[in-house]
Amino acid sequence: QATVDILQPLIKAPKLTQKLLTKPPFRFLHDIITNLIKAGHFEGLYSADELDSAKVTERDAKVGFLQKMIDVVQICVGTTLQVRPLKVVSGLEPEFTNQSLQSMEKAIVEKHDTAAAVNQLQNGGAPKVETKAEPKAEAPVKAP
Repeated sequence: QATVDILQPLIKAPKLTQKLLTKPPFRFLHDIITNLIKAGHFEGLYSADELDSAKVTERDAKVGFLQKMIDVVQICVGTTLQVRPLKVVSGLEPEFTNQSLQSMEKAIVEKHDTAAAVNQLQNGGAPKVETKAEPKAEAPVKAP
């Protein structure tokens, strides 16, 4: 329900429903992303062919489409998203898909520079995200 509440005000279509968000089909996600682009967000991220859902039918094309959005959102919000595009295309891990949709909303509402993030990604810049470093384990002390 959180995804519906925060994302629906940003797009005219498609209508976000719990049923669709429980196991979001690729076409539904494609429609959400293209509507965000029509609203002026993440412009230039995709080619005209990628924005035409009829031309994004192969698994690799779908994964590539989602990976671009994941990367640009990670650049915008500065954190690693746990979503894996292959799992999304397979209809798995909807909780991570919903988290990524919420992160898209965060990038827009918090007025992150999505154009700069798109530019960075297109120029070969990988997402620079904060990661929590694991504390180094100290070497065990040998008994005398």
